[in-house]
Parts: sequence; C-alpha cells; structure tokens
Amino acid sequence: MRAPTLEEVGRARPPRGNGAPSRTRSHYERILALLRERGPAGVLSSELYDAPNLYGRSPRNRISEMRQDGHLIETAPASASVVRYVLIRDCEGAAPPSECAAVSPNPVSNADWFTATGKPRPSSYTTGLPLFDPEVR
Repeated sequence: MRAPTLEEVGRARPPRGNGAPSRTRSHYERILALLRERGPAGVLSSELYDAPNLYGRSPRNRISEMRQDGHLIETAPASASVVRYVLIRDCEGAAPPSECAAVSPNPVSNADWFTATGKPRPSSYTTGLPLFDPEVR
C-alpha cells in the first residue's frame, strides 16, 4: 500500500467555512443593540440563552466576536452560573447612554428582605417554622 499524496489528502479534507455563519450577524447586532440599550445595567447571560431565536444558541461567541471587533465589554458574575455583560465602550469609543440605573455587578447579597426593601422590621418576626424562627432555636 502506498502513502497518500499531499494532493489526495487535500482533496479528502472536508470544506470548512471561515468564521461564524452569516446568519449569526443578526444575533450579533441584536445583542449589541441590547447592550447599548441597557447601558450600565447590562444583560444577563441567562436572558440571552433563554431567547435562542433572537440571540442564537451561542451568545457568548457573539460577545467574543464583539470584543475582537474592538468593543469593550465587562463580564461580571451575577450568580453561580450566570454572568452580566456590560458594554463599557463600543468599537468607535462611544459609551452607552447612562440613563439606566447602574446595577451592582453581583446582585446576590447577604441582606434579608427587610434590609433590601427598606421596610421596617417587626419587633417579633416569626414564620411559624422552627428552623427559621430565632426564638425557637
């Protein structure tokens, strides 16, 4: 048996595209428009993955492409498996409008409901559940 030639190996190689398929351009543009719209509030990765018809099945790849194109995008953890993408500046150097209220990069906090909402805490707060009531412990 003789070894294959380089020409034969080249012909046997399957065709491959260069870069992302053309259909992903609309996903790229939708994600970029959403990042610009949200401003400092950003976009959760879970929002992007929950709408594959709008943002595609691999929105993180579109974010990566945006970074390669010169957009500055911050990635901050929002929970154990979700991140928040925030557009800092686009490829032309323009910052998104800051009309949106800035959101903490990590919305998970140790504050309880009363602290988080600013509501007054009742003097005797009981749930009726022994594991959660401070008096029962």
